Amino acid sequence: MPTHRHFPNKQQDPIRFKDLVRQVRDRLAQELPARQVEQFYQQLVAVGERIDWSHTLDGLVVFIGNGIERIVYLPLRVRERAVIDHTFATRDLVVAQSKLLRYWVVSLSTNASRLFEGYGDHLVEITNERFPFPYDGPRSGDPENPLPGGFGINPSAYRDEHLCHYFHRLDQALRHELPLLSPPLFIIGTVRNRAFFAEVRSRHYDIIAELDGTMDHASPHQIAEQIAGALEAYLDRRASAALEEIEHAIKAGTYTCSLADMWHSAQQGRAELLLVERNFAVAAQWDPEHRMLTIVDDPTAPGVIDDIVDEIIEAVLNHRGRVVFVRDGQLQHCGHIAMTLRY
Repeated sequence: MPTHRHFPNKQQDPIRFKDLVRQVRDRLAQELPARQVEQFYQQLVAVGERIDWSHTLDGLVVFIGNGIERIVYLPLRVRERAVIDHTFATRDLVVAQSKLLRYWVVSLSTNASRLFEGYGDHLVEITNERFPFPYDGPRSGDPENPLPGGFGINPSAYRDEHLCHYFHRLDQALRHELPLLSPPLFIIGTVRNRAFFAEVRSRHYDIIAELDGTMDHASPHQIAEQIAGALEAYLDRRASAALEEIEHAIKAGTYTCSLADMWHSAQQGRAELLLVERNFAVAAQWDPEHRMLTIVDDPTAPGVIDDIVDEIIEAVLNHRGRVVFVRDGQLQHCGHIAMTLRY
């Protein structure tokens, strides 16, 4: 269900949650014995009492099953729905993982370089024995560690040599903090500092953007605002690249836009890439005897899979395929969902 961060809208969220719980109880009553229905209902009521309604974000997902209870607060809007199925509807978590890309921001500085880990618009500064990474070389106007002067001395060359060593050591510190495989990275700093870092860095980074400026005293929130536009553009570039993959697959004939074919291909591990518009959902009924998938209008009917798209997403991920979400309307020519096939 969607939730709210601020009053007064926040006050309606517990009421909407109770309405959803009643929907679950009524639907379960059509499928399960009264004793089991009451058990799940009481479990949901108890979970509702543990939800921290004063600190919700933009979305709330509650998972309930035999021996399983999870409350997830999401920083993105979700559709209000109650899903009853043999597996959990994980689409919102996958969308969050896709949209809320894990990335890093390094702020280059000749005072102390800072490192941040980001998810979506949320940044956390890394503070440990390595970061912030202090600069201890000479600098102009520093009485304790001044630049050398005198005949035959080039203070600029002396300073540049120390800066080169500093950014080399910073690069080594980053190697200990960041994942091994091409971590997505924002680089913020002056043109000079970014040039020094580019010269000495010893690994490949998936650089989202390089931004000019100094962030010595900026808060994580201020830095998140600074990079927001570049982050959205990066996500759009990733979606565009996936759309190009679909176009190539269409020309090669290694694709499908049929939900029934996607269902089978995902279960068989044939899916390489699944593209889905963010809010596309379809209810369906699976006939195991005839191995047929039928699209239905009522997702609440007994025996109906509330959202077959969720099931396809989960199967693709289980077989190490990729899932990319695009903006609504970008896949209209393929029925809002498309899949490339491995074979």
